[in-house]
Amino acid sequence: MTALLPAWITRDAALIIAARALHTFSQGLLAVMLGVYLVEQIGIAVFLVGLFFGLGFASTAAFSFLSTFVSERVGRRKLMVVYSLITLAGSVGLAATSNPAALVVFAFVGSFNGAAGNVGPTQSLEQASIAGVVAPARRTELFALYRVVASTAGALGALAAGLPVALESFAGVSEPASFRIVLWGLVGLRLVIALLFTLLSEQVEAERERREWINPVRLPSSGRIFTLTGLFSLDQLAGAIIVRGLLALWFNERFGLDLASLGVLFFIAQIVGVASLWVAGKLANRIGLINTMSLAHLPSGLLLLAVAFSPWAWLAVTFLLVRALFDQIDVPARDSYIMSVVQPHERVAMGSIHIVGRSISGTIGPTLSTGVLAAIALSAPLVGSALVKVTYTLSLYFMFRNVKAPQEMRAAERREG
Repeated sequence: MTALLPAWITRDAALIIAARALHTFSQGLLAVMLGVYLVEQIGIAVFLVGLFFGLGFASTAAFSFLSTFVSERVGRRKLMVVYSLITLAGSVGLAATSNPAALVVFAFVGSFNGAAGNVGPTQSLEQASIAGVVAPARRTELFALYRVVASTAGALGALAAGLPVALESFAGVSEPASFRIVLWGLVGLRLVIALLFTLLSEQVEAERERREWINPVRLPSSGRIFTLTGLFSLDQLAGAIIVRGLLALWFNERFGLDLASLGVLFFIAQIVGVASLWVAGKLANRIGLINTMSLAHLPSGLLLLAVAFSPWAWLAVTFLLVRALFDQIDVPARDSYIMSVVQPHERVAMGSIHIVGRSISGTIGPTLSTGVLAAIALSAPLVGSALVKVTYTLSLYFMFRNVKAPQEMRAAERREG
């Protein structure tokens, strides 16, 4: 596997990236397909779809909260395997039943949040592990590669959301059966993810003297951890209000786009986002991590407003694709920043609390969005999301523009010297 990658990428990093790719492929597919499946095949009301996705975020929050305290004591590898097996059980439930009450339970077990793979139970463990198996100077590049591969897989997953339509058209499979076939295929992917995590080495674990129970409130960087978590939770709220599963549903309700069209649309949007990720590492090295995060979000919020007020499908699609150029530039910079401004033994706590905060916002966002969508106006969630995103961007910049990551300070010293 590593023979195909640059020499500075370790075997452990390659395994984690491969597992993340499979995760985002499955999540990318579900993000486009699941909302339509729940409404059209199961008969769940739109408002309850938001609750379904919200429970998926709540699940991620619960797993991440547990990781904060026990990961360094129990072991990162063990937790990644256990979490993967739990979500595998949720995938089996999703494929095996049509009972709405049971599906709500499996939404929590499987962490089905309607997002395109950006969050999940193992993400904080993956980030902490990756940060420890690469030189600091390469950290942002590795996180960029991690996100590029994941986003590409998510794009292919979005495209694969049209598989039920293809099975009906070319194989003569009934509509309910076509969805079941795809869902059982995702069960197989979840099993492979768990197997990949079993292959990780001891290098992904914390230093032996740091393998203890963690109280995040008592960590040296606790103030920074919780402040950043609050800000990133605001960003996640903006994203969760228009989580991809709901955005796909919005295009379906507003313009009548079918699953095949939605799959192509979100595939293209994801590929455009991947192109921007390649720029992220170089841009962060040139203008700084905080500046990169801020630069990406302002145009993203404004373009979302343009999508909301577009009277024609082609115009809304155009604005969405232009927005995709900016929507992910901040992600590798954020990953690198939160793993760099804390001490190595604090990384899982930073990543976990960060994901807990984002997941709580994610729990609120879809339910809030579908409630507003049903009660006020179809495009109201998009407007609200854009305004929250702009507020987050300005707050992050003014609060942290002078807090540099160690590698940024060393680079500045070299330039001055």
